Amino acid sequence: MDTSRYKIISPNDQPDYRHQAGLIAEASWPEFMLHDPIAEEHWHDLFDRFNEYQFALLDTENGRMAAMANSLPFHWDHPVEELPEGGWDWVFVKAVEDHRNGIAPNIQSAIQINIHPDYQGKGLSSMMVKTMQGIGKLKGFEHLVAPVRPSQKSQYPLISIDDYTHWENDDGLPFDAWLRVHVRAGARIIKPCHKAMTIRGTRADWEGWTGLKFPQSGNYYIPGALNLIEMNIEKDEGVYIEPNVWMVHPLG
Repeated sequence: MDTSRYKIISPNDQPDYRHQAGLIAEASWPEFMLHDPIAEEHWHDLFDRFNEYQFALLDTENGRMAAMANSLPFHWDHPVEELPEGGWDWVFVKAVEDHRNGIAPNIQSAIQINIHPDYQGKGLSSMMVKTMQGIGKLKGFEHLVAPVRPSQKSQYPLISIDDYTHWENDDGLPFDAWLRVHVRAGARIIKPCHKAMTIRGTRADWEGWTGLKFPQSGNYYIPGALNLIEMNIEKDEGVYIEPNVWMVHPLG
């Protein structure tokens, strides 16, 4: 893989960094995933509080952002095996609260790594993970943890995340491609976090986000979701609870 055309950049290196990073997110995620209330409330904190933990990959041949990544630091004084069910939402809030309260961080968490669809399949994922590891090493942290969204779980929405996490391919590596990227970069699976993200919306919201109709109350599969969503017509509310997988990279 020739990576010479790509350059790691920080948010300070490009005036329209946030805009270009946002375009990658919009191209990479199903629409409903862009409506997590924790992300909507705290996304600015990634840059206002943790700017040095954000980076992107610039394609120098055309000046286009090929990939972007977000991470943040927080304080954790328990074994990583005890990280909570809250996963993505929890760690985002924890990092912001720690910073707000002047609590020194001692561990790094990934928030996301997104490869623009035009650049997927070019081996950039491992480069992004290694760069994120490098940030944590420079900060002196012993671990990088990640509430990983298993990329192929959406093809198996009826399978529990507990079972899916144990699936392996013929080489004995995780069945899921994104879990495999982390394992090949030195991570190990800790456990699933069953309530990593909770997204709520009205029936109209969900119909707008998905292009589907929800004529009655019940559980529905929507493209891109890892679990079924629960639609309650009487309450005019649909709820999606996303599971992720806690993983840990040793940095020491």
